[in-house]
Amino acid sequence: MVKKAADLQQLKGVGRVLGKRLQEMGLDSLEKIAKAEEEVLKKISGINPRMVTSILQQAKALSEAPSAAAEERAEAMKNHLAELKGKVQGLIDVTWQRFPDELTGKHGRKISKDLVRIVAGLEKIGECGKKRCKRAGKALIKAEKRVEGLQEASLRKVHKGLKKARKAVLKVL
Repeated sequence: MVKKAADLQQLKGVGRVLGKRLQEMGLDSLEKIAKAEEEVLKKISGINPRMVTSILQQAKALSEAPSAAAEERAEAMKNHLAELKGKVQGLIDVTWQRFPDELTGKHGRKISKDLVRIVAGLEKIGECGKKRCKRAGKALIKAEKRVEGLQEASLRKVHKGLKKARKAVLKVL
């Protein structure tokens, strides 16, 4: 069952408005659209009559074959997410060992704040749906690039790198 009209937009020729109209007509899932007749779809205001056949074919194809590739991408993203969490945790440990005196003041508060926001963002990304999976994967790669190499960097570079990683993670949300 589709939860939002936006989820119907994966069909070529169906936008936000048409998705809402389909839902209003009781066609709120790909299975229902696939079982509907062409005449029912042609009666919906705003639908292109030439696209009806294509929409039906797409709905049948998407409803019959569950997307194994999407599930694999989601699993790979979760593994990547766990790996990035480990790197961030390692960076936290190394930074606290290298700069115990400097982290008690203003710099410590800023870095701690960035780390908390990164970890919270990573948790939210882990809960994201299939729709955001590709975008979240790109953000994880970008955040990972920012975090790499910061273990040997100065405190200022660690702060800047964490800030950029935080922005990359929070941009997805």
